[in-house]
Amino acid sequence: MSSPAQALPTLSPAARIAQTLIDDLSPIVSPPDVMLKVNELMRDERASIEDFAAVVIRDPGLTARLLRLVNSPYYGMPQRIDTVSRAVMLLGMSELQKLVCSICAVETFSRMSSAVTNMNAFWRHGVYTGLMAQAIARRLRVLHPERLFVSGLLHDIGTLLVNRRYPEIAEETIRASRGDEHLLRALEQQELGFDHAQLGGLMLVNWRLPVSISDAIGHHHAPQDAVTAPVDAAILHVADTIANFSGTGSFCEMVSPAGDFDRGALTALGLPVDFDADELMDEVDRQFVETIYLLVT
Repeated sequence: MSSPAQALPTLSPAARIAQTLIDDLSPIVSPPDVMLKVNELMRDERASIEDFAAVVIRDPGLTARLLRLVNSPYYGMPQRIDTVSRAVMLLGMSELQKLVCSICAVETFSRMSSAVTNMNAFWRHGVYTGLMAQAIARRLRVLHPERLFVSGLLHDIGTLLVNRRYPEIAEETIRASRGDEHLLRALEQQELGFDHAQLGGLMLVNWRLPVSISDAIGHHHAPQDAVTAPVDAAILHVADTIANFSGTGSFCEMVSPAGDFDRGALTALGLPVDFDADELMDEVDRQFVETIYLLVT
């Protein structure tokens, strides 16, 4: 079997540079073993609730945060949940996988903070986008909408890599984009040859997350180019756009113009061109404060 180093020549020059950047930074942001094992269990049809719980409880910190989330008013359980196996039984393995991935990712990528990155604003944007993507997926009756929360939470992790390795370019492009992520992407392409979306998608391939997540993140600014998850990419694009004009979940302190949706993404989802997100924003606003508090603090 060929090694990653042998596979690099098949990539474009820009993708090779992006992959090298990821390889250099991987020791800082390598995926936790517990998350990799949980994802493996999700792909194993023979895995049981007990198998899932046995992996999670090996990490006491993760277990404590997981039970804190499950027992929050967000889930509204009628009685206190004291064990991971009970949590899995009540919420299901897909929902618990979402929580494990989210907790591990927040802890891991928060190490990437730099002078360029306002980590509070970064995670506010990720959580809001994740909640919005999940809400849209549920409205459209997409199967397993939990994965859309993870995609939304992590959709901009590529910016953390850019900020860490190229802080001057990152500061310049963020300032010039003035809250417009689509412009930010174009400026990154101009300066680096690749953008934060592509970089994030490649990173999550290394994290061995489902291809539906890495492909959607890699193409959330160009959902028409998604290879395996065009619907997820379109949902993520719409959710990201709403987050950026929401004020609450904008990717930086500047709010972008409302309704700047990719028409192809709306068409792919069966949404009208004059799509009104007010009802969805009301739903997400009710969940946002508690989710950001439980997940990020």
